[in-house]
Amino acid sequence: MKFDDKHSFNKPAATVMKMFSDRAYFERKYKDLGFTGIEVLEHEKSDKRFRIKVRYIAKNDVQVPDMLKKFMPTQITVIQEDTWDLVRMTGRLDVEIKGTPVKVSADMTLKDEGKGAANHLKWTVSSSVPLLGGKLEKLTADDIKAKAGNDVATTQKILGDY
Repeated sequence: MKFDDKHSFNKPAATVMKMFSDRAYFERKYKDLGFTGIEVLEHEKSDKRFRIKVRYIAKNDVQVPDMLKKFMPTQITVIQEDTWDLVRMTGRLDVEIKGTPVKVSADMTLKDEGKGAANHLKWTVSSSVPLLGGKLEKLTADDIKAKAGNDVATTQKILGDY
């Protein structure tokens, strides 16, 4: 399953990228979103590249039918890796949801837009489970969409400090 999303911000892309390439932003954002067990597993930054891998525990924000609960628990452990080309302002997000047969990724492009900037995300959600995979993909996509508004609002608030 594929879908597009756009996260808009009230500061220029260069300022947003400064935040997106700051380890402290990720630690603060995940805490402010109410996630627990936050741990930076890997982190690297150079003049041209930024990469961070973080593990955290979050709630699944969608109703899961009984027949799929063994695949999609109400509390999930997530390992998320964000990688950015700091010059081109393009990135990739890879998400592993521990204990589920679902893979999630997004290609990202950050650019100036209007009086601020926008991060354009092209999401891919896939599941290898026969017959039920499509339903798991939809539930995962719905969970991503349900969290997007709060994620953008939290990020916008943090952006005020950059």
